Amino acid sequence: MIRLAASHAQVGMELAKSIVDAFGNAVCDEGTRLTSEHIAKLPMYGVHEIFVADSLLDDIPVEPLVPPELEAKASFALRIVLEEAGFATTIEPTVIEQAVQPGYEMAKPLFPRVIGEVNSAPISPSSEYDYLMPARTASLAAMLAARMGLDMETTGHICVGALLMDIGISKIAAGSEEHQYQKHPVFSYVLLKDMPFITPVSISTVLQHHERLDGSGFPQGLKGDHISMGARIVAVAETYYSLISDRPGHDRWARQDAMEYIMAFGGELFDAAVVQAFVRSVPAYPTGILVRLNTGETGYVIDAAIGQIGRPTLRIISDKDGFKVANIIELNLTDEKHRHRVVEDAVEYG
Repeated sequence: MIRLAASHAQVGMELAKSIVDAFGNAVCDEGTRLTSEHIAKLPMYGVHEIFVADSLLDDIPVEPLVPPELEAKASFALRIVLEEAGFATTIEPTVIEQAVQPGYEMAKPLFPRVIGEVNSAPISPSSEYDYLMPARTASLAAMLAARMGLDMETTGHICVGALLMDIGISKIAAGSEEHQYQKHPVFSYVLLKDMPFITPVSISTVLQHHERLDGSGFPQGLKGDHISMGARIVAVAETYYSLISDRPGHDRWARQDAMEYIMAFGGELFDAAVVQAFVRSVPAYPTGILVRLNTGETGYVIDAAIGQIGRPTLRIISDKDGFKVANIIELNLTDEKHRHRVVEDAVEYG
């Protein structure tokens, strides 16, 4: 099946997986042929990726790490939390609890073992960044925690911290200087610290997610082991999505460049064990997405080759001139004879 951004849905596509909205309601069943009405409603459902049947990839399994509807549920809850946080010095606990629940739900599918590939696409559209980025960060942080051997309960606490890490940003006026922005973890901490259902693991993740091992982070300039493991995990996950996404004042990086940046600063800015788990677990280009090469060909990823950054195996569908290929061609970009070929970007996936 094909994995693509919901914004690239086309009339006539057949769903390979049902679409479920953020409230758990099935809105389009597997096998449905998309109509213009279906497509027009996709943003309303809050689902940002879909899975489409294609005979070319019938033999290729595609499994998302976190169901798209759970990401949508988390982002919807965060929207409400941020709206509340912007107008009050405190937030009703019931509002916060709506965002806590998806955090624990994200951890459950990863136990007893991690199955599926994380959504490693940029946050799109940029207008949804404040709501989607924490949700995407939480799902990646959950995978890293599970890969590192943390238990399901601790992983859930870290997810909750990732989801709520930026609620204090609503207290900072638009256009404020950097030193004002650097106070947002403290503002988030103040809003959450008296909530009886927010655990010490979650609250330390919120307060410390911008700290760095060498002491160059904020708000406290903590170093090394003084930074909680939850915060170290979220630091890597949040950095990845912030680098690859378009947002005000920041042009997005190529995915492999962002991954190489994180690798380069493993042990200096980022925890080395977390970076190792990140490299072993995150595909720059997940299975089932369409990519374009620097040589002009386009093809679907049939093996993400996790650990070989930006070097997946592709099933080519069009040649360098854009013409459909007559026979199936598969290119393994880890093969030395294809080293001149580089993935430029995903075509329909962010």
